[in-house]
Amino acid sequence: MPPPQRASVVLVDILGYSLAETASILETTVGAVKATLHRGRARLAAPPAPAAIDEQEKLQLRAYADLFNARQFDALRDLLAADVQLTLAPAMRRAGKAEVSIYFTRYSENPIAWRVEPVFVDGRPGLLATDPADADSRFVVLLDWSDGRIIRIRDFTFARYVMGGIDIVRI
Repeated sequence: MPPPQRASVVLVDILGYSLAETASILETTVGAVKATLHRGRARLAAPPAPAAIDEQEKLQLRAYADLFNARQFDALRDLLAADVQLTLAPAMRRAGKAEVSIYFTRYSENPIAWRVEPVFVDGRPGLLATDPADADSRFVVLLDWSDGRIIRIRDFTFARYVMGGIDIVRI
């Protein structure tokens, strides 16, 4: 959201300033505040447009999902870059292939056989993980790639509260 829209929405809708007070703070007119407030509110209400995804990224996501669902975790470990970063939201972070490889061990030992599928998560490519025994038990995983290697994993299995505020579209 552009700064004028963001400022108008925050000042009026969050902090409770009047249109005149907001115009004074932003050194603009009430009409300009009304216009930017209208555009800012519309932008917040609209679901994000899916990002353009090239065929290579689509293939990488599908390959990852296929390997994960087949429980071929050694093959997934082989895809990790040497300096891969892992964030297991909300607080755990790991770095380097040796430390991040343990991430797949935890999934292989988990009694829930999570299934993943490629999706858009708030407009960017990612994975939706679902418990086959409980379709309401789900979370998202975001991956970043470079030269065919996974350089970053953001897993929200322990932060499922984010599911209520995101838009998911199947690829």
